[in-house]
Amino acid sequence: MSKHRYEQIADVLRERMTDGSLRPGDRLPTQDALSEQFNVSRIVARQALDILEGEGLIDRVRGGGTFVRRYQPLVRRSALHYQSNPGAPFAEEALASERIPSYTHVTIPTEATKDVARRLGINVGDRVMHTHYVSLANGEPMMIVDSYEPLAITKGTPIERPEEGPYMGAGLVDRFTAIGWRPTAVVERLRSRMPQPSETEALKLRPGIPVVIITRTTYTAANPIETADILIDAHRYEFEYSLAVDPR
Repeated sequence: MSKHRYEQIADVLRERMTDGSLRPGDRLPTQDALSEQFNVSRIVARQALDILEGEGLIDRVRGGGTFVRRYQPLVRRSALHYQSNPGAPFAEEALASERIPSYTHVTIPTEATKDVARRLGINVGDRVMHTHYVSLANGEPMMIVDSYEPLAITKGTPIERPEEGPYMGAGLVDRFTAIGWRPTAVVERLRSRMPQPSETEALKLRPGIPVVIITRTTYTAANPIETADILIDAHRYEFEYSLAVDPR
């Protein structure tokens, strides 16, 4: 597959950022300078910069030029989130990228929508506990999680409200193990799309930035015990999956 000329120019500039020739805060050549350097039109030079801006690698300041952006994504290692005594995975991810973590949450009982009911194997309208989380790094929203747990399982137990009681912050595995429903599997499905206006506002996204949506369902044997929608700023995260291979 042959690349367009503007993709090739973007590759060259990206490589300069990778090898340190262009460092965070450095000013990039103007479109005129790039068109002369690579013997292309200003339109092609602009398209190359459009690619880098779309990847979150540069910032354009109206009337002030184009600058290399500091790119330090959080790395989400899913396996660390679903284990006994998980600690604080998001906090560790934020600290690893030299950011200060924080989060907010609101928990309310509600009725299962059609989609949530399908994932949990319950009826539409059945009662679930809905917890809405916003995870922040240096005060900037990075991830929004909406988690749903069937009250038929958790009502009246010490884990009825995920962020209250003796198992507050213990993680899915230890919380449900405490009431005899030890998780045996977690399934994550990822997709990306452009954000809705409310999502752009909630994550403070720049124009043109996509989001990654992780649909999670937690199981005990064949029984779904929790499901969640995880909304992530695609420019601020990378994803790492560690998969065991059968030695046979």
